[in-house]
Amino acid sequence: MAEHGYEVTMGARPMARIIKEHIKKPLAEELLFGCLAGGGHIHVTVHDNKLVLEFETEQEEVLHD
Repeated sequence: MAEHGYEVTMGARPMARIIKEHIKKPLAEELLFGCLAGGGHIHVTVHDNKLVLEFETEQEEVLHD
């Protein structure tokens, strides 16, 4: 995120785009229609230079990249 989230001419706008595309949209999908619809936890990590969302429900842990 630090590498791609800032540009001199655009400031932090690229960071907002990264958060929207790679965290906010997938999280909203899971909250509304997926494994988090009934509640749970999310962990955001980085694996192989990609953001990975780990969703944890009462029953199991689900990985999405």
